[in-house]
Amino acid sequence: MDFKSILYEKDNQIATITKNNPPQYGMNLEVLVEMKEALDDASNDENISVIVITVGGEGFHMGAVVFGEVGNSDWNLTPIEFREISQYAHKLFRMIETMEKPIIGVAKGGAVGGGFENLHACDFVIASEEAKFSQPEVTLGLNLGWGGSQRLPRMVGWRKAKEILLTGIEFNGKEAEEIGLVTKAVPLDEVDKSVTNLCDRLKICAPVAWGYTKLAMNKVWETDFRSGLDYEVEVWGMVNSEREFNADVFDDFVAGRQPVFKKRKKITSGPEWRKK
Repeated sequence: MDFKSILYEKDNQIATITKNNPPQYGMNLEVLVEMKEALDDASNDENISVIVITVGGEGFHMGAVVFGEVGNSDWNLTPIEFREISQYAHKLFRMIETMEKPIIGVAKGGAVGGGFENLHACDFVIASEEAKFSQPEVTLGLNLGWGGSQRLPRMVGWRKAKEILLTGIEFNGKEAEEIGLVTKAVPLDEVDKSVTNLCDRLKICAPVAWGYTKLAMNKVWETDFRSGLDYEVEVWGMVNSEREFNADVFDDFVAGRQPVFKKRKKITSGPEWRKK
């Protein structure tokens, strides 16, 4: 696949998407479109078990770059044009959030604005302890438009979210880990190793069980408690009908061996709720 603003590589069951549009490495419309195309390919490749989203340069995920987008040469975009960019970003991040394969965001340098909102949608985020993070929109005369106002409060709680979103404070990778915005923060020279270790762990998971567990967990955000429990019942039936867990897997577990599961392109069937 030929891309201009990202690098897309597949190796050892891992698809890596690298934002590669210097000097700012910002997320313009071209980056969003190319990321979606790469994610579509990884989703439909049965040999891909894990997807990694990272960025070139110093490893810092910049936010939205709307300057010159949608055919205009300045900031004088109409509300409809701004909305078009926001809607595409929402579609992309929702795709990340609901994809049935694990997606890891990597932030060696940190993230700001829309780049940080991109990481909010990932299943896991590995960062350096020195990385810098912020949602500075209110200090710039902007507001969050790519999902951060909804995802971040759900992850860190109401009071902490107000401090982050309504003051625009900056914090490091270790602090991001402590409040739940980063899965793990490690020294810079250990980031790659941590990502590799996480990928290796995810590659041994049963793909159908993993995918449905992620979809069931998403219901915590999407519906009420009772409906979430009902969905879990539906998922329980679907996963068990796939027979990933069987006598051989049980024997491997008892003997201390790692079971080997059949690779899947994607989960092609599921509860009716998923199809709505």
